[in-house]
Amino acid sequence: MPVYSLRFLLAIGAPLLLTACHSGDGTPGAVAGTTSAPRALVTVGAVRTDTLTDVLRLSAISTYPAKDVLRATATGYVLSPSPVPGQAVSAGQTVFRVQTKEARVLHLDQLTGDPRLRFSGILAVKTTRAGVLATVDKLAGDYVQDGEQLGVVYDKSRFGFVLDVPATQLRYVRPGQRCRILLPDGRVLAGQVAEVLATADPTLQTQRYTVRPTGGAVPELPENLAVQVELDRTAPRPVPTLPREAVLTDETQTQFWVMRLLDDSTAVKVPVVRGPEQDGRVEISRPRFSPQDRILLTGNYGLDDTAAVQLSR
Repeated sequence: MPVYSLRFLLAIGAPLLLTACHSGDGTPGAVAGTTSAPRALVTVGAVRTDTLTDVLRLSAISTYPAKDVLRATATGYVLSPSPVPGQAVSAGQTVFRVQTKEARVLHLDQLTGDPRLRFSGILAVKTTRAGVLATVDKLAGDYVQDGEQLGVVYDKSRFGFVLDVPATQLRYVRPGQRCRILLPDGRVLAGQVAEVLATADPTLQTQRYTVRPTGGAVPELPENLAVQVELDRTAPRPVPTLPREAVLTDETQTQFWVMRLLDDSTAVKVPVVRGPEQDGRVEISRPRFSPQDRILLTGNYGLDDTAAVQLSR
């Protein structure tokens, strides 16, 4: 065979051979890509019956409504020793001593031994109630005017909380009602609604109640401490519930739904009406699910109305 004929055949056959090889390698990959669609890995559970209570949670502020303001009974100087804030005092106890300015000029405190001079010029300022000394406004050596505030004593026996109740929730709060006081550090105190105050906030439209701790020793708490108060709006009742993570919602939290399995590989969206939540469980008011219905617990976020899923074993 001539040399030029062999070269011609090689030039024509080599591209055809390479094309066939590439087409053979790509076909299985394309077929495999169309047959294995990705599926969300999910876990499922069922509704269960729990005992829930519809709870109303409101904000409250700690307060000492009974206070004894200690005032100077004459113009003069505060004598030592000075009391300290937080000091416990009893009814009738002398908290401050004030020496009149005339007594200091005449040194009457050094002449008290003279029977003709019965006035020493030193006046005792006593508290009328037992409690704790909250503030000390004047120290030893300070010059005070008649009637000027020296300190404030809080009556610990009258300690409580001021509860602001919206006008739309007034039917759920009444004097004598039991409640729970949730402190910022996680402690929970038993409480009771004591009195309703005849005042309302004209802007917020809230009415004020006083709540007092009950059932045991009350921890030392400052005034103006923000707490939460829980009141039961309904009696405990058995209701169907699901875990919080099983109930999905939109951005405005006006529509709720769950994902229910049709079979082992398909989940569908089911709109629900949710009730109150307690301890991580949400009441499902409607529709009524059977114990055999399988509800997605995890892997349900972002799924379409009908989604392909894979059960986690």
